[in-house]
Amino acid sequence: MIILIYQVKKKILFVLQNAYKSEKHQFKNEEEWSRELANSHTGRRLKEMIPEGKEYKVINSSNIIGDNPDSCYDADIVHMKKLVNEINPTVICACGKVAQKGCADLGLIFIPAPHPAWRQLSKQDSNNIKNQILKKEEKWKQLQLEK
Repeated sequence: MIILIYQVKKKILFVLQNAYKSEKHQFKNEEEWSRELANSHTGRRLKEMIPEGKEYKVINSSNIIGDNPDSCYDADIVHMKKLVNEINPTVICACGKVAQKGCADLGLIFIPAPHPAWRQLSKQDSNNIKNQILKKEEKWKQLQLEK
């Protein structure tokens, strides 16, 4: 008898609100946006929420690109649903009210978090979110073992 053992790839999905372009931040595609995000204030703060060594993906709840940091668009449910289905995350962390509303409208189970650009976000807040993510992953792992 042959027993196949495989490991399900676990991925954390962070949902933000929308990207924006400015003189400082210009990008032509998702790869360039990801690079710009990693070097931005939002990206640096987001990294504090990510458990070490975990695979993750960051998306926006709207694919509309604003023209300044204050640009804010409602979540695009069709856009979000498509990406969530493609990514198939084990944990979703919705950052900010727009992302949280979009996740709730889709009926997703998610960890609510402040948007990483929020100036009052503390290191303790980031650590609390990181711990919530680890707990959700552990619950998911237990559910998989019970199947």
